[in-house]
Amino acid sequence: MLKRFAFLTGIAASVALVSGAGAQHRIDWYSLNGGGGEASGGGYKINGSIGQSVAGFTSNATFLHWIGFWAGETRNPIVVTDIGALKKYADGTYVSIAGKIATSSESDFDGFFYMEDASRASGIRVAAEAAGVAGLLRGSVLNVIGTLGTTTAGERQITGPIVIITGTTTPLAPLGMTNRSVGGGNLGTPPLGQYGPAGGFGTNSVGLLVRTAGLVTGVEAGFVTIDDGSGTPVRVSVNNLAAPPALDDYVTIIGLSSLDKPGADRLRLVLPRDDADTLTH
Repeated sequence: MLKRFAFLTGIAASVALVSGAGAQHRIDWYSLNGGGGEASGGGYKINGSIGQSVAGFTSNATFLHWIGFWAGETRNPIVVTDIGALKKYADGTYVSIAGKIATSSESDFDGFFYMEDASRASGIRVAAEAAGVAGLLRGSVLNVIGTLGTTTAGERQITGPIVIITGTTTPLAPLGMTNRSVGGGNLGTPPLGQYGPAGGFGTNSVGLLVRTAGLVTGVEAGFVTIDDGSGTPVRVSVNNLAAPPALDDYVTIIGLSSLDKPGADRLRLVLPRDDADTLTH
């Protein structure tokens, strides 16, 4: 749930939330002029003090609070509780989702990170520059507000996000799966859902932290291909690896389940975060 506020600069403002669970409220305009004071209504109490120049942003797990400048008209996001349901909304939908666990840190990837449900049921890419998520760790607990989109490969993502780190927890473990299971089948009815790779079946895993293994059967610029004997190739990005696996190495790979689409078909892709995500046997 999201509560939003906008105030004039030159005041210090605090918000006490006393309304019932599930309610949404918006204060469109209120000015506490130079002398400070108190205003209340709609389940909120606002205190302003004189002599403090305040401008900025604060938040906790249940509300967002902008202080300082009149924000103008802003949109109310659709509040979604789980990532699988979120992916079934159309591109361009403004959404809010809370309590998700980061599976990559601010420095793991350039321009995006991943998060997933605490249950590990579903995960999603969040397109955000590192500067916008300073302090992001694997295991950070996140509230994210942004607009749904889809990459050129067909992977759903949240774009233009507001990312709020509300705490930390034990980083989530990867889900072990065979090469054939990586990516899974379609979720929902894409584009209202999530595509799986060509020939994919079972539960869709795109966006989740996974672990798989196989023999390196191909090496090319930026990728290696592994196969666990099932005849199902999985592309593995080596962009984050200082020591990529070599041809004929048998490797275990941890990384984010993603998609690649160099041609007509969507292919299985795993994105390791660093060298610790690869083990050569």
